[in-house]
Amino acid sequence: MPKPAKLTLDELKQGMQVFLNFPQVEAEVEYAKADRIAAAAAFVNRADDAELGTVDDIVALLAVDNTKDYTERLKLLIAASAGSLEVLDRVCMVICPEQPTWSRRRQSASATRAIAEFLLDPDTAPAVPRYVRERLRLPTDFLNRVQSNIAREVHSSLQSLYNTRSGFAVENVINGIVRQAGYTCEKGQVALVDHKEVDAVVPGLTLPRILIMASYQLTTASSQSQRAREQQTMYDHIDAYNNLRDNRNAPDVQLVNVVDGGGWLARAKDLAEMHRYCDYALAVGQLERYLPAILRHHMGQ
Repeated sequence: MPKPAKLTLDELKQGMQVFLNFPQVEAEVEYAKADRIAAAAAFVNRADDAELGTVDDIVALLAVDNTKDYTERLKLLIAASAGSLEVLDRVCMVICPEQPTWSRRRQSASATRAIAEFLLDPDTAPAVPRYVRERLRLPTDFLNRVQSNIAREVHSSLQSLYNTRSGFAVENVINGIVRQAGYTCEKGQVALVDHKEVDAVVPGLTLPRILIMASYQLTTASSQSQRAREQQTMYDHIDAYNNLRDNRNAPDVQLVNVVDGGGWLARAKDLAEMHRYCDYALAVGQLERYLPAILRHHMGQ
């Protein structure tokens, strides 16, 4: 059986897609989004104006992405008031003059309560000049704006979950094709590549024969350059292992890079490095056509 040819970089690009659609991932993320929005909306629906003036309700209403950062917890409130963090800082200077620095103000529970209550009803702070009160007063449709912003913030906060679940979906595609071809695979750290975690190791971690690394990038990120360098290091380790005199009678280890998504297509240099430093490079849509032949050839040696 002849050795399968490695696809050229152009052939790899032709098989890549800007977006990969995994219905199960979409369903999981939509469920998580609906759950978070419902939890935040429950505070809006049950709270009257007085209750919304307490710091606990303000924080619970706004911290829908579970962040602990003080500035992030108040971002939606500032957005709803058509203001900014600079405005919030000026408010602090007016109502919390005893707090000398912004960093100390953000650590003060009393300052947090005062800021929240002031932004909701500036008239409760008569020492504040009327011009400042009018400028910083919340609009009459404040709650509607907050609910709209909550939906947008929740959607943004789910990006990490979406990326993680999409990565797992790609790994599941790989695992399914490997098993359908009649082989076993494991995920874990592999000693010969300096204990780097590998997404799919055929037939297993103890005696690896084929290492499969997968990366689906929806958007570009600086980490892609680092990923390309890591792949080169892995490939160098594998090449050194294959060239050892004691291993000449043992089967070579192969590295398969699975790369896809608009993020990789947009970073041509990094994609070229991912293609160069491996034995085979495949897009997700090319796995079913090419991976079984790669497995049969190298597992049959």
